[in-house]
Amino acid sequence: MGEMVSSWTDAGLLKLQWVSERPNTDQSSSNTNTALATAPSGCAASFDELLGQYFLTGQADFTEIFVDPTGWTPLSRRIYDACRQIESGTTATYGQLAASVGNPSASRAVGAAMARNRVLLVIPCHRVIASDGKLRGFSAPGGLVTKQRLLDLESNNQCNSQSLPLFDHALESSTSD
Repeated sequence: MGEMVSSWTDAGLLKLQWVSERPNTDQSSSNTNTALATAPSGCAASFDELLGQYFLTGQADFTEIFVDPTGWTPLSRRIYDACRQIESGTTATYGQLAASVGNPSASRAVGAAMARNRVLLVIPCHRVIASDGKLRGFSAPGGLVTKQRLLDLESNNQCNSQSLPLFDHALESSTSD
């Protein structure tokens, strides 16, 4: 899928993108990290290892990676936090994600937040799908083809179903009150 570059601030990972997404800058460097500020000690190196693991196995635990929330609204922060809970090899619908943050009618807000996600993989927006099970929107290069490739990478290394227990439970508890 190509080389990726990460940008860091003192607050954490600000952006992760494929090199083809970068503005016109010198792309001849093989370094996969471009620092906006000094990345936390060892963080960029361990992040590179996690990315390598992800593209090799379809799995990596990005939960220890701090993400810089600059520019996020309180709702988008809750959406992104919930999205980070979607496990590799599983998916959730926009509606399930909206319900998990306490606003079941906010499916469009979830879609808008996913479209603005600047740290794909760490916030795995590719795991969010339409209620009919179809793929909708993906702003990374390659669009839906890339989204499907990421899902295939994860599902080829998993034996999980397509439902996400975290969100199924959240939906059950909200309807049984």
